[in-house]
Amino acid sequence: MGLAYHQTDCPHYKLVCIRFLECVGELLELFQIQTYSSDTGKWKISIESFHGIKPALFHQVVYWNGAVFWGPYDQNYLCFKLDVEKLQTLPLPVGLPSSEIMAMYFRESRGHLHLIVHNKFQGYSLPLNVYEMLSDHSGWFVKYQLQLDELPGAFPEVVSGYGHCDLDVIDVVRGEEEENTFLVLRTPEKFITYNVHDKSYKQIFSFSAYSYMDPSIFHRYTETLSSF
Repeated sequence: MGLAYHQTDCPHYKLVCIRFLECVGELLELFQIQTYSSDTGKWKISIESFHGIKPALFHQVVYWNGAVFWGPYDQNYLCFKLDVEKLQTLPLPVGLPSSEIMAMYFRESRGHLHLIVHNKFQGYSLPLNVYEMLSDHSGWFVKYQLQLDELPGAFPEVVSGYGHCDLDVIDVVRGEEEENTFLVLRTPEKFITYNVHDKSYKQIFSFSAYSYMDPSIFHRYTETLSSF
């Protein structure tokens, strides 16, 4: 279930609920979309039914630019436009094989929707491309190309015993000025910030021992109602 609300637009909000209906054979699942409007105080069925490829996990939900988006996962790439109540396929960055990618990061910052993906058969690797969606929802472009070559030297735990990069992107935070934009990254032992322009990094927290933390459990904190 996702909340569609922006405090500068109007005092009302909508809830968007994806309801599981049934399995369809071995490969598909059937779902329905229902919406609730605080203006009318009622639920209604917006999309009678649609199919998702198993396992259809609708997580990493983002409300941006009048639509609800679900992060790419196992060929289920969807967005729901609220004004026309229409379900559409979320486009992927050009050149990425749809059957092989998963969203490493999918969130909004200061009115910009960002996506970082990885190949689910190869694990995480450096460098990283941060994609930004066009305002008309038609596609993506590479906003930042991050080499991150210096990170393994400063934080050896970034490279796992299998030679892969053990690194999670917790957040992409756009600054009021572009040169203040940074990423929040998590290694197996530390949280660090990385400035995308001057390539500077800073440790902001360390763990006493390795512990798994799902990147989706982290949320921004701000002292006001203003969003990044």
